[in-house]
Amino acid sequence: MSDLSGALLTALINQGQWLLASVLFLAALGVPLPATMLLLAAGAFARQGVLEPVTSAATGVAAAVAGDMGCYLAGRLMGQRLPLSWRTGPVWLRAADTFTRQGAWAVLLTRFLLTPLALPVNLLAGSTRFPWHRFLLPVMVGEVIWVVLFGGLGYVFADRWEWVSAWASVFATTNSTPSSC
Repeated sequence: MSDLSGALLTALINQGQWLLASVLFLAALGVPLPATMLLLAAGAFARQGVLEPVTSAATGVAAAVAGDMGCYLAGRLMGQRLPLSWRTGPVWLRAADTFTRQGAWAVLLTRFLLTPLALPVNLLAGSTRFPWHRFLLPVMVGEVIWVVLFGGLGYVFADRWEWVSAWASVFATTNSTPSSC
């Protein structure tokens, strides 16, 4: 992964917004890329004048939201292909009902705090036919928080962004570890 990270950092310097948008879009679709690390680096590069901060933030948010919406659409399309007995079963209906009532919170929190769960939440939202307009607002708010939080950390700690990147990796790994009941 370090070779990939190094290559992405070099490409970020050379390609700027296009690379940032591509990586964040693909990461939101579920491709395992170091998106948070790239955001930290983008913040540091913005502080150093390599990238423009507002354009980078706007690009990052737009790409991540577009990827989340693509994943939601995939869930919606795949949900229609599930056997009818699954979609009308009591467990599915209970899950869909719970998600309808509390799904917006799940969507919001998985954008920046519980990021390893974002992909399954997107797919669940689509497959349970959670209304897209109720999905879009928490996605946008959550992605703004994620981009500002991690891009901002990179910006503030530009001289120590590698340390912040290591901290963010530990934090993301901690969030992805299942808790025991």
